[in-house]
Amino acid sequence: MIRIGLIMMKKYGEDPNGLKTLATLEEIIFSISNKQDLESLESEYLNTIAHLIPAHATALYLMQPDRIEPKRISARGVDRDFLLYYEKQGRNLDPLRQWITQQKVPNQSQVLLGLKGWQHHPVYNIVGAASIDFAMQSPIVSGQDVIGTLNFGRDLEEGPFTSSDLKAVSIISRFLSMALVKSLGGGEKVFLNQAVCHSIDQVPQGILITDSDYTIQYANSMAKQYADQHIPESEVSGLLKQNASHQGKYGLFNHDSLSAKYCPIPGSDRQHSIVFMETEKPLTITSTLRNLLTAREIDVLKLVDKGMSNKKMADSLNISVNTIKRHLDNLYGKLQVNSRTQLISKTYKIIAEKM
Repeated sequence: MIRIGLIMMKKYGEDPNGLKTLATLEEIIFSISNKQDLESLESEYLNTIAHLIPAHATALYLMQPDRIEPKRISARGVDRDFLLYYEKQGRNLDPLRQWITQQKVPNQSQVLLGLKGWQHHPVYNIVGAASIDFAMQSPIVSGQDVIGTLNFGRDLEEGPFTSSDLKAVSIISRFLSMALVKSLGGGEKVFLNQAVCHSIDQVPQGILITDSDYTIQYANSMAKQYADQHIPESEVSGLLKQNASHQGKYGLFNHDSLSAKYCPIPGSDRQHSIVFMETEKPLTITSTLRNLLTAREIDVLKLVDKGMSNKKMADSLNISVNTIKRHLDNLYGKLQVNSRTQLISKTYKIIAEKM
């Protein structure tokens, strides 16, 4: 099983031999996804993605050449009746699907259309049958062809997808495209390895790949720009190892202004990890907010601002999901809002008024 960690950082150590580093990356990538069983591949990727990008509705569509209709759908969190309903009523109307298949890059509903534009689009009422208030999709590309899509849906309680989610799914989709080409008997392994190497090195998010002991094996260009300003390589490795001992092979940790997600990528006989990490600008807590909210409500507010799910917030604060929900209800009442999006919008409005 490969574990991979994607990280948004500002500087990550100098590499005296860039070609050697990229060769290491290509060797790692080449070992990914030796699965022959398509169902196992789909299941493992959906499981991995569920930890990396939490969403109550997740689906993997495999497409037919030159056809709109998918030839295969694997999904979690939605039933077959909804999938059939979407195929009949929503697929041809879906602006997000049309955009990602044309542009071949992932996108989100509220980014593409704006929140109001999305909520007034006809497809919003269709996906609302599965409690999808926010949607994100990513194409799975082989050469010039879109061979599938990854679809995600969140409700109002889960909140909108973040830019970090978008960057993560972009990389995961590239790994998945390699896995599918191999599983389906395609012949583009070398091309895909080179494409993934290039995209990982150029993506505007720090990316680290570690071995089974969480020692850094590869850092992309953005990651190399961060380490000197934030955290040394040995400390990152130590934090990953310590966190994995408590949370297991899927995890999330925060350190000062950095946060990191790490997860397994299925289908490999190697023991690597890929970690997504990003720098964070802390939420400014003004005197108005401190006078209005309790210390624990402020803790929850900060985690909502990071885009965490209720489960992730509960794990981070070592409290129950029901307690998180109670704090959220209190925040909604005190700030007179009805959703996470409104909560963060109202919070930043209060902050702006005091600046």
